[in-house]
Amino acid sequence: MPESPPPGIVATIGPVSASREMLQALSEAGMTMARLNGSHNTREWHRQTIRLIKETLPDLPVLLDIPGRKIRTVLLAHEPAFEAGDLIILTTDSQHDGSIKVPVNFDRFHEFMMPGLDVYADDGHLFFLVEEINGRDVHMRAKVGGVLRSRKGINVPQARFERPLVTRSDREMMAFAQENAVDYVGISFVEGAEHIAAIRHLMGRVPLGIVAKVENQGGLDNMAEIIGASDMVMIDRGDLAVETSPDLVCLFQKRILAAAQKQKAPVIVATELLNTMIEHPYPTKAEIGDITTAVLDGTSFLMLSGETAIGCYPVEATARLQQIGRAVSAYIKQNGWCSIAHPGPCSIYHCGPQSDPDGGWSLPP
Repeated sequence: MPESPPPGIVATIGPVSASREMLQALSEAGMTMARLNGSHNTREWHRQTIRLIKETLPDLPVLLDIPGRKIRTVLLAHEPAFEAGDLIILTTDSQHDGSIKVPVNFDRFHEFMMPGLDVYADDGHLFFLVEEINGRDVHMRAKVGGVLRSRKGINVPQARFERPLVTRSDREMMAFAQENAVDYVGISFVEGAEHIAAIRHLMGRVPLGIVAKVENQGGLDNMAEIIGASDMVMIDRGDLAVETSPDLVCLFQKRILAAAQKQKAPVIVATELLNTMIEHPYPTKAEIGDITTAVLDGTSFLMLSGETAIGCYPVEATARLQQIGRAVSAYIKQNGWCSIAHPGPCSIYHCGPQSDPDGGWSLPP
């Protein structure tokens, strides 16, 4: 039976992991790609961290997520804490610092808002209801308590924002990515091949791999053409759940993996794989089951975010992810390939051998 290699591990590098010693430890634990989130930290921090990665692990691919069209809070001097029922004001007036109003990075945000819309923040952990639009201010009532922090994503599933495919920030970040010789760029909220073509046009003579992030209904509707036009696909389950349905996100994941397998395209499954291990040394059984399902369904890479960027147990999380991936891959080798892409009923006890003669995935050239 063909060999089924375990999926690669993408580790997000952040404040706790941006040191030579930690990078080496993560590599030994199983990291096969380093990811940087361009929405966080400064441009200079990213420059220094990319240099550190290349000096420490010269053969390790680097993925830089560029902010793109994702709406976020800006860097705040004051991060407001609130209770359920409190009033929070989002604004497109950049002069505010969060103490009274919280600015967002899209200067036309208020134009698309109306009373009654649901607004989510921080991958759906925070939930608000729009009550009033007053000039550039969006008045919202909090449905849950929490803290609205800097550079957190803002989602309004019922709104359709009119934004250019390529923003000024995209142009700046693409120039930065090429200047610093990263291997891949991650593109947010991709809804069609046209978006990917627009990003490729910015590259000129220095091509970079494009990781298209499927994270809303438009991405689901056009997943086949997105997969065909990109070098790799990322299933960003945080935004995808908020923009569509948390109850269906795992089924959407299976659909994307199945579509990618038909085109022999690699896929990264991301968001909260080992979220418990941000603060605790061991995962939950549900997290292990989630990872197992992703590997059985044919994911090429598994991605850690907060677990390795800000977590208390980055090395342990990486090692545990590798351990689970290897165990499932060994099962596949012994018992056959179980994938949602197979027609008809699928059971881990009755699936046939792996159909891919090449056996698993590898990074595209």
